[in-house]
Amino acid sequence: MVLLAGCGAGGGGHPAVPPTPAPAAVPTTTPVPVDKAKLVTDFYTQAFVHRDVAGAAQTYVAENYIQHNPQVPNGRAAFVDTMGPYVKDSGVTFRIGQVVAEGDIVVVHAESTEKDGKRSAIADFFRVEGGKIVEHWDVIQAIPGDTANGNPMVPGTTPSQAPGHP
Repeated sequence: MVLLAGCGAGGGGHPAVPPTPAPAAVPTTTPVPVDKAKLVTDFYTQAFVHRDVAGAAQTYVAENYIQHNPQVPNGRAAFVDTMGPYVKDSGVTFRIGQVVAEGDIVVVHAESTEKDGKRSAIADFFRVEGGKIVEHWDVIQAIPGDTANGNPMVPGTTPSQAPGHP
């Protein structure tokens, strides 16, 4: 039996009042986990492979994006202003070799090829939070014409495609 404040069961001529039923439980939705590797792969593909930096940034990059590349300012708009013309106008192409994700960090291991044929291996590190890319670091290394081992620097390029090796 539930007693209301100030009322006693059987005392003072006031019967105990039954409790008011609780409101029906409101169904809650469980947030769908973000597939961070897919999010970053979709971003990278749209921005760099398909050359739509502005569209990809609007969809996938937080407005207050933090940038650690010393040549690019912080912020989504600065990323678009810096990378958009380079990707669209320079003739550079990008190819994703592999994507690795752990926790809130996603790494894209890619290859870029400049218009003059100069190739670079790239490791782009992205931090994802709340379904958006919020932070970025990168490491870029020129791919030499010859290697001591004949192995490609980025997965997906066979040794026979590596310059200087049959």
